[in-house]
Amino acid sequence: MTSHEIENINAFIDRMTKVTVRIVKADSAGNLIGMASGFLYQPDKDYLPIVITAGHITPDKRCFIETRISKDGQTLSLNAGEFKVFYNYDNIDYAYSHLPPDFIRRDIKNNEDVEMATYRHKFVKAKKNEEYGFAVWNNHEFIKAGDSFLLPRYCCYEISLRLVQQNENVNHFKTSRQIQDHEYYRGASGSPVADPEGAITGILIGGTDPIKYLRVFRLDNVDLPSNKI
Repeated sequence: MTSHEIENINAFIDRMTKVTVRIVKADSAGNLIGMASGFLYQPDKDYLPIVITAGHITPDKRCFIETRISKDGQTLSLNAGEFKVFYNYDNIDYAYSHLPPDFIRRDIKNNEDVEMATYRHKFVKAKKNEEYGFAVWNNHEFIKAGDSFLLPRYCCYEISLRLVQQNENVNHFKTSRQIQDHEYYRGASGSPVADPEGAITGILIGGTDPIKYLRVFRLDNVDLPSNKI
C-alpha cells in the first residue's frame, strides 16, 4: 500500500468519525443503559436536522447525542428528541428524530464549542463496482481498573466494503479484511456507511449469523419527512 493510499484511508476515517455521532440511551432514572451510533441529516439549512440511527437499539425517548465537550468531569450530551422507530426483526431497521427546536435555540447556542456536522447531500444507491466504509469512535463495555471502571475508546471501522447482495431494504457487504466478531461492532449500529467521497448509502445494522457479511439498511429508498425550523 502506497503512502498516498494510506493518506486517503486516514482522511476517510477522519471524515466519517466527524460525521458519525454517538447516541447514549438512558432509563427513566437517568442511568446509562446503552450506546449506539448515528448521524445528523439536514437536506436544507431551513429545516430541522434529523438524527438517523438503527431501529433495533433505539427507544422512542430518553436518547442523547454525545458531544466531545467535557463539563464538570462529564461528557456533555444533548437531547436527541423523540424517535420514530421502524423495525420488524427482518429487513426494516431504522429510526429518526427531528431535533427539538429548543436544542437549536438553547443547547447549541449555550455551548459554543459544540460542533455538530450535518450531512446535506442525497443518499446514494450502493453499486457492486464501488467501495464503501464507515468509522466511529466506539466504546461499549466498562473495564474494571482497580477500584474504578474505565470505558476505553477505540476506532471501529471498515474500509473497502464490497456489495455482494442487495434487496429493497438491505445491502450485504463483504469486508476487505477478516471480518471481526460481533463484539467489535457492538455500539456501532447506526453508523453511516459511505463511498470514498463521503456520499452515504445507508446505516450499519449488524452482521449475518454466523457473521460473514455486514448488513446495511438502505437510505436511498427511504422518504424522510422534513420540518422547517
